[in-house]
Order: sequence, then C-alpha cells, then structure tokens
Amino acid sequence: MYRLRRSKAPEILLSLLRGPKHVRELQAEVKGSSLTVETRIRELMKEGLIEEEESKVWPFRRILRLTPQGVEMAILLKQEMSAVSRPSKGRERKVGEREKWVSVLLRTLGGEVEGSVRLQKLLFLLKREQGVDSLPFRFLPHLHGPYSVEVSDTVLELEKAGLVEVEREGAEVVSCSLTARGEKLAEEFLSTLPEEVRKKMEELKKFNEMRLRDLLNYVYSKYPEDSRYL
Repeated sequence: MYRLRRSKAPEILLSLLRGPKHVRELQAEVKGSSLTVETRIRELMKEGLIEEEESKVWPFRRILRLTPQGVEMAILLKQEMSAVSRPSKGRERKVGEREKWVSVLLRTLGGEVEGSVRLQKLLFLLKREQGVDSLPFRFLPHLHGPYSVEVSDTVLELEKAGLVEVEREGAEVVSCSLTARGEKLAEEFLSTLPEEVRKKMEELKKFNEMRLRDLLNYVYSKYPEDSRYL
C-alpha cells in the first residue's frame, strides 16, 4: 500500500475530497512544486486512489478526482488529523441520523453487506427507487455510478464508534458488519421507523442478493442520469 505520509500526498487527497480539480488548480492549492505534485499524482493513481479524465470543453484540461477508495482513505486521513488536534472530552460521541440509517440497513440485510460499492448502491436505491426521501444522503454521478461521500464518512464513523466492523484489502472495503453494540442501535432505530419504510428496506434484499455486476448494470441502465460513463 502506498505510503500516504510522503510530501504533499495528504494535501492532494484532502484537496480532492473537497471536489475534482485540474492539475494547475490542485498545485496552487497544495502549494507544492510541479515536479512533486505530478510525482505524487502518478503514485496515487497507481494505488487506485485518484482517477483522471479530460474535460469536455476548452481548454481540455486533465481533471483529477478521487476514486471511492481514495475518498475513504482521504476521510480516514481527515479524521485521524482531527483526532490528533481535538482534545478528548471523556464522553461517548452522540450517534447521528446517518449512522442510524446505515446500521438499520445492515440489520435488515442480515447484519452484513459485502463491499462499499454495494452499500452505496443499496442506499441509493432505498432513496431513489423505494422513495425514502428522509434518507440523509446526497448522491452524485460518479465513475462507479451514483456515489455519496457521506456514506463513506458514515461507515468510518460507525467503525470508529465500535458499531461496525470493516474488513479491508488495502484501501478497498470488503465487508461491513454490525457489532453487538451496532445490532442494539439498529434495533432501537428500527422500532421508530414507520411500517411502510421497514417494508421498503426489506425489498432491498433482492438487490443485495444480486451479483455486484448485475446490480451495477441495473442501476446504470435504470438511472443513467445518476451514473457517469467514461
């Protein structure tokens, strides 16, 4: 795995976490030499954390953005930096609405979901196809279909709070599963949801049982406006 502590690598990831940028814009923000920034970009691309495309309008610049794995790594880095700079208050952090929704989805699907991409698509379908508008996640078109940085952030928060166990291979999330504490939280939140919403979450089981390729094809074909093809 690429060593993220090398000069300007953290700054590049955190800058792209705020949104895609062309190379010169990125260089100006991270305040590095062009040689150093270009070198780090190539290394981060090799690690699968950054992807690029050519803009469709003049002056046809290279546009850099984080991959889903890059987003997760940047969020983890951001949280680590925040933890170092923030003094401990000696009390447990309050669980937010996003954490409750992810935990209850995992509970409904048997306590575990394979991979962050699948989790993203299931939450998207819950909001878009099942019509659960109260779901507090905003999805944007991405190379891998509709994507929400808030979902990745929430999984990391749940892991940090000891409510979810995350299995990884490098930067890639292989599975997310509820811990015993997470199960308890999910049960409590589930009991507050209307019966209609619970049924809609149950209907996601058929999508969770699909092969990932079939699930992605379903989302791409039915919601092309929410997917981006390169």
